[in-house]
Formats: sequence, C-alpha cells, structure tokens
Amino acid sequence: MKKPKVLFAYCHELERSISIDEARLEYFAKDPNERKRFAFSCSDRKCGVLISGVNYHVMAEDGVKFKAAHYRSPHPHMPGCEWLQFTEDIELEQSANESNEEQAERKARKKLRDLVNHFTPWSDAEEKSGDADDRAKLSTNLPNSPVRHEDQSNKKNQDRWQRYTKTNQLQRLIDTWQEAKVKLSYDEFKSLKLHVTNHGKVPFYHYITHIRSGLTNRYDGVIYGGGVLKKRYGRGFLFQFFDKHDDQTIHLYVSKEIMGSGRFGHYVDEVLNTENVKYFQVFLLNPCVSKRENAQGNTVINLDISDLRQLVVYYELKTNTSVESKAEGNCGDKCA
Repeated sequence: MKKPKVLFAYCHELERSISIDEARLEYFAKDPNERKRFAFSCSDRKCGVLISGVNYHVMAEDGVKFKAAHYRSPHPHMPGCEWLQFTEDIELEQSANESNEEQAERKARKKLRDLVNHFTPWSDAEEKSGDADDRAKLSTNLPNSPVRHEDQSNKKNQDRWQRYTKTNQLQRLIDTWQEAKVKLSYDEFKSLKLHVTNHGKVPFYHYITHIRSGLTNRYDGVIYGGGVLKKRYGRGFLFQFFDKHDDQTIHLYVSKEIMGSGRFGHYVDEVLNTENVKYFQVFLLNPCVSKRENAQGNTVINLDISDLRQLVVYYELKTNTSVESKAEGNCGDKCA
C-alpha cells in the first residue's frame, strides 16, 4: 500500500499539530545552542503513529538544490486514519464530477511533498483591524477531531481537506512553488491553480512572477528575483537585485525593527549570515514601490515591506556557474 501523504503532524514539544513549515519556524526561533529535533506523531490522535520530520532543520537552498521539507511515515497508520483517507482521495483515478482539467491538476499536485491550493495573503489592513493570524501560530484552523468521510459527504474532496491545504504562510506557499517548478513538467506546472482570497482562482505561475516582468503583480501577489546583500544595519539589511527596471537599480531595505518584530526574523538572519553564498533569491508579497535619488544623482527604486510575512529568502552557495545567469534563469520557461 502506498505510504500516506502527511501535511500536518502533532509536535510533542509544542503540544499542537503543525505544518512542516511551522516546524522550521519554531526550530530556528530557538537559540542555536538549544536546538533539538522535534518529536512528531500522527495528527489524527486515534492513530498517533511516529512521524519523521525531514529537512525542516536546514535552511532551504534555491534552484535544483532545493529540497522540500516534509513529513514521512516510517510506520503503517491505523485503519481509518485521516491521512489514509486524504491519500485515497488524491490518488483517485477520477473523482465524481471532476473535469479533465481538474484531474490533470490533482495528478500533478500529488507528485509534490505539500499540497497548497488556497492562499490568504497577509495585509497591513487586516493586521491593524486585528483580523490577521499571528505568524507564529498555526496557519490553518484545525478542529479538535479529524475529518471523516461521512461528515463531509456532500462536499468535494478539495473542500473536505481545505483546513490542511489552505495557508497564510508565504514560506509554505513558495516552498510548494519551488518544488513544483523543479519536479513537474512544463504542462503539469502550468496546470496548477491557486485560490487567492479576494481574487478567486488564478494560475499559480501568474501569482508568483519574476521582477523582470514588472515591479507589481496583477493579483497583488508575489514578485521575486536574485541579487546580493549589500549591507547589514544591525539586524536590518539592504539588498540589491541583479535586474534593473528602466535601467534603474532596484533595492530592498528591511529595517532592524521589522527584523525584530517576529519570530521569523531568526530564520532570515541565519539565511543572510550564511557564508560562501553566490546569490540570494528574494520573494516579496505585494511590496510598496517608491523612488529616490542617490548620492550620485541616479534614480534608485526602493521596494518596501512592513512585515516579515511578506518576505521569503533562499540562497545558493558559490559554484563555477555565473551568478547572474543562475539567479535569473533557474525557473526556465515555467515562469514565463
């Protein structure tokens, strides 16, 4: 029998069920001298078998060296476990009332370690109103008891499991995108859709676009590009992208106050402090765009964020490959 795909596991140290992305956040939030691997078991407490966490204790590299953090099941799950049911649903040859397009997307998604099909982006307006979720808290509202087939018989499978496949964590979303562009074929990658709050269902590759395509995203989504760390200001930093816009240099400045405002800053710090780095790949969720004149009289474009929930950073170590060509081209035609 095929091993079940597990998206959430119960962490004994934290005493709650978490995604593998949150496991990484919590691991790197600890002092380096106090870090120990977490103990996990099945989030379905009627099952409770041992679960292994993989790659959450290492920082994510960019490009072909990217390895998705994920959960692994070294032991059989108990009959009736929700993850056996989840795996059965995504492995169906064709679900009832499922179109050929939906079937192709589902078959592509099941090749990935994680399954994210609904994203609720962080926004400053929600933060000020008190509606936004805490970045350090669980990104999915998990009920006390696992989902059972008979409880959800009138819903489609994707709705039944939405509490696990919906996230507000940008890192989890980008990790899924990174793995998809490495592992899936061109057509499979293009088949992926993402339901974005306030925008509906959009092509995944349209929600995450390279900075060469513009400084803004049509869905208030994610722009990304490679570049270098220019300077640290305490915990703050200045980043310069390789690409220019209208022949103008593009910078990202993140203040020490923003870096110190959340637990995610510990992880970003460690990525930026990595030695022998060839380049960093930076993903920004709907940044503000402004311009200024530098000391030489040249116009510089500034990208600004107000919260670390708008930022994801990957790195690649130095090789003999050209820095610029690698950082700009690692997603190939899939990102067009």
